[in-house]
Amino acid sequence: MPTPLTDHFSLEELTKVGPHAGIDNTPPDGVAASLLKVAEKCEQARAIWAVPVEISYGYRCPALNLAVGGSETSAHMVGLAADMIPEGLDLRAAWDALRQDPTFMVDVDQLIIERGCVHVGLPVEAHGFVPRHELRTDATVDGVRTYPLFGIWAPPQE
Repeated sequence: MPTPLTDHFSLEELTKVGPHAGIDNTPPDGVAASLLKVAEKCEQARAIWAVPVEISYGYRCPALNLAVGGSETSAHMVGLAADMIPEGLDLRAAWDALRQDPTFMVDVDQLIIERGCVHVGLPVEAHGFVPRHELRTDATVDGVRTYPLFGIWAPPQE
């Protein structure tokens, strides 16, 4: 039976290993609070998009992060990121909808269109738990996947 974190997201969904069977992706003690924050952020995205959302990856242990080619400093490794796939939505339109919502963006460290999903990362210790509000897209340059900076989100001016 799944362990619910929020109405629509479970611990199992936020810790699945995808095609990397055999990797033990059990989060260490202390990651539960981070996974709850991420699940709540995914709930916000789901409400904005008004469609079901699949999570391709949430928490990733070091072995899983290496297997998927994640960054050595990935927020996934501390349970503060999720890769979301909104059912039936164009990823650019989904990304745009989130970046234009001030309530959603206020505590986002990174919002990235990548690998067929929308990645949301929350602030991590390495940056003092302060959101950088980075907006990134993915690109392949000379056969290497990169995530160029699209811009820095700023709250709307009143």
